[in-house]
Amino acid sequence: MPIQFEYTEPEIVTCMKIVTPVVLSDEEAQVLIDKTVHLPELAKKVDHIDAWVKDLEAEPVFIHEGLGHWHMVIPKEWHHHFNKCVGGVSVLKKVIVSGILHKQIYYVNKDDTVKHLQEEIPFSKMVELTKPQPVLDEDEVVIRHFRPRIDVSWDLIRGGRLQQTGVIIVRIKLVEERQIFVQVCPSPDICPPGNLLEDPSLEQWSHHVPLFWGAANVRPTHIAHSGSFAAELGVVPTQEAALFQTIRANIAPGRSYKLSFWAREDFCGTSNYSLTAEVRFFNRMGMPVDGTSSSFPGSAIPDNGYQQFTISTPAAPIGAVTAIVRFTFMPNTSLPANNSMVKIDDVDFSCVGGI
Repeated sequence: MPIQFEYTEPEIVTCMKIVTPVVLSDEEAQVLIDKTVHLPELAKKVDHIDAWVKDLEAEPVFIHEGLGHWHMVIPKEWHHHFNKCVGGVSVLKKVIVSGILHKQIYYVNKDDTVKHLQEEIPFSKMVELTKPQPVLDEDEVVIRHFRPRIDVSWDLIRGGRLQQTGVIIVRIKLVEERQIFVQVCPSPDICPPGNLLEDPSLEQWSHHVPLFWGAANVRPTHIAHSGSFAAELGVVPTQEAALFQTIRANIAPGRSYKLSFWAREDFCGTSNYSLTAEVRFFNRMGMPVDGTSSSFPGSAIPDNGYQQFTISTPAAPIGAVTAIVRFTFMPNTSLPANNSMVKIDDVDFSCVGGI
């Protein structure tokens, strides 16, 4: 009786409610039809008979029983579902199969002319299920039937009476449409193409705030001869500065990511700071699950032009659904006091592989 499965997933997963057909039973009904028909004239022989089934229908028959009869079949955690039924449990035990056997009888009369006679014979059959099946909702039970198989034999008696025996075999499948929860898998694409950041070139600003980034102690700065912007960290050189963005799409376990960016020092006499670039992954509850970071001293960042820096992350761990890209400008507390700043531009955070 397919009503449950064991759930052993230890991690937080995304689930979706869907409707799925659950097969209750697969049965085969055999209907025997004996019929004698009087032909409108004497016949020398019956040439052939074409037969097919019309208006085939199947109607389920339900009974209601107390839940105690099904304690060994229905697990305890499912009892409240079946208690919704009047009388405890709605049980499917029988199916009524009905239809019309349509025949075209071709015979040869005494003048050696082939003629035909049409005949339709209603039939019905009560089918006992091999194993009775309790159902959650009677209205959701659907019976699917396949193309019937038909065999007709006949015997012409005294030229005017036709004795026929027909066998109809109907296969039916009983299905209940059930609402269940399924785990939603990540996208089958190993790596989505392109940069996952919004405004990676830091061109959109509102006063001193980048529109798609979080920032503190940061301002926009023009890049000479290009007309574009960059983010300058350390507007107050002796205070910490930060630039960060949260990525909420296309983060999934098993994928590796790469962070690259261009940086340049705005040298003002003393470089006594460090720049840290990091990527952190978070689960659905907002808890950090993994990440990586790299720190660069002021001496590693050129002051005569932009240089590209790159860091690679390990594969995103199980449960990771979001990531944060963050740049932290940290002036050192030792003397001499720092009075230089760092410019960040053209940041790229992209997927580079998966397992």
